[in-house]
Amino acid sequence: MEATDVLICGCGPTGAMLSAYLGQQSVKNIVLEKELEITQDPRGIALDEDGIRFLQGLGLYDKIFTQIGQKMGYFNFISGANNLHRTPFLRFNYASVEGGTSHPGFICHKQPVLERCIRDVISQQPSSEIRSGSIVTSISEDEEYVYATYTDTQGEERKIRARFFVGADGKTGFTRKHYLEPRGITMEKDKKFKYEEAWVALNWKVTPPTPKTHPDFPLWKLGYTPDQVYDAFFPPQFTFICNPERPAVCGRFGLRRDQLWRFEFVVKKDEDGYEMAKYENVQKVVFPYLTHPKEKYGLGQDLIFPESCIEVIRSRPFTFSARSCNKWALGRVILCGDAAHVFPPFGGQGIASGFRDAISLSWRLRSLAATIINGNFCNERSPLKILFRDWCLWVLQLVPAWRKWLEMGQRREGLTRYEWSEGMPFLAGKGGGVVFPQIFCRGVGSGEVGRAVFTDDVVFEKGKKGLFQLVVLLGDSTELASAAQGLSGLSNISELRIDEATYLIEATPAGRPSKDLEIKNAYRIIHTDEKDPNLWQGLPDPTGYDGKRMRREVKGRYVIVRPDRFIFAVCGSVGELRDALKALDRMFKGV
Repeated sequence: MEATDVLICGCGPTGAMLSAYLGQQSVKNIVLEKELEITQDPRGIALDEDGIRFLQGLGLYDKIFTQIGQKMGYFNFISGANNLHRTPFLRFNYASVEGGTSHPGFICHKQPVLERCIRDVISQQPSSEIRSGSIVTSISEDEEYVYATYTDTQGEERKIRARFFVGADGKTGFTRKHYLEPRGITMEKDKKFKYEEAWVALNWKVTPPTPKTHPDFPLWKLGYTPDQVYDAFFPPQFTFICNPERPAVCGRFGLRRDQLWRFEFVVKKDEDGYEMAKYENVQKVVFPYLTHPKEKYGLGQDLIFPESCIEVIRSRPFTFSARSCNKWALGRVILCGDAAHVFPPFGGQGIASGFRDAISLSWRLRSLAATIINGNFCNERSPLKILFRDWCLWVLQLVPAWRKWLEMGQRREGLTRYEWSEGMPFLAGKGGGVVFPQIFCRGVGSGEVGRAVFTDDVVFEKGKKGLFQLVVLLGDSTELASAAQGLSGLSNISELRIDEATYLIEATPAGRPSKDLEIKNAYRIIHTDEKDPNLWQGLPDPTGYDGKRMRREVKGRYVIVRPDRFIFAVCGSVGELRDALKALDRMFKGV
């Protein structure tokens, strides 16, 4: 019987991400995907900065803003209806890079392109393989293996065994519905987020009118170009329409040249979701937002965006709720992504949460072989509460510091942090369980040339053998030689190599190390006051960047970082580091 280490059911974003990271760690894996080709209907459209960071970890950063999507900028919350240009009562600024990852808060992406880019990574990995057109029909397991039967593209039945089976086949997939649910694993409602209603989600492809295609369109006489018409009717900001009669959300996604637009609206209690998804009913809900009053342009009648410029790609009802399985694993079968949990759309956490599952699961498998606030704003229906909300938020924004605090949105809560409980893979009381900040750096000595690089790219540099990585944080370059000498008495363990340690030096341009200082894996932290014009070439706009954040938030010199970018432990001395390494070694040996 054919065998592999990890068998993955489903090659959507989560399954593909898991396969790519397993392949990066040389773990043999096979993905069984029932579809022959990537689904071209974009479903998820938002990806947060953690998701961007995980794409970066696959070497895809240069494709994020050239092929996959664009940063989302502001999230606008507006009251009322039928006017996308209404002054927002609240804005979240996700264009900046101040969230701790050095990435914008969100991108709006085109999911088929996102999936293609990840699959391209998989195709270059000897340890990973995708088998399209493969339909899983049965799963069984014993103490050592899990066995799967599937039909291939020729309709032939095939069998395969693996050490672990991962169900990444969505909320209606085979793994949970047909194998785990009969064994007691069920999808349960989230006790904190009680919202559950039907919405209609539609995707439009917009082709702006031109003087040639629509010669009588009145804005040509006012000097508008086709691009300006597109911007006037489809604003670049993502908008949460807090209309108590019918809450809605809309915005562009993909690259600007894709000209894709998403509109989602709630289905009322006395309405049928499938009926509301029909074009004649969508017209009644959406086109009032695409109708501008005649006074805006000095015209004789209201101006409606031409229907002939719109192609409907998707229009479907969905039930938006927060649910999670009572257990995510049973025996050698594990769930991740939408198979394990589903989220409402308000925080853009669908694909991102699947990515987190995938990268967290990938290193664990190798060793074995976020939304509520946006939804509450959007769905408030009490007129008194709406008045009080809008007034309070307007007053708060009169104070610049408070406005800044509001605009940070969910990022003001800081980087994700776990509370420790028995069995969690980080050290209690040693600064573990929190996301390791990412900043920019440059090599020291003769390596200090060219553009800045992300610290993840040097900490987890391709070719390093350790699963976990050691980062040494230094005040200035005079500490570098002694720090390297201090590590010389430590021994490698199975999943961390001391000789792969990365040294990050807190230094300003005036305190550069000398040119003859050459220590492997040593880098100088970059700050925004540096004048080199080549420094930020090809990188995000550094608005909000804080090069001091890592040293401010990480209280110690030695940092052990997990592959999922969470901290295992922070140590202040070589002695503490030695103890942490022993604890890490025991964790992997199961002692």
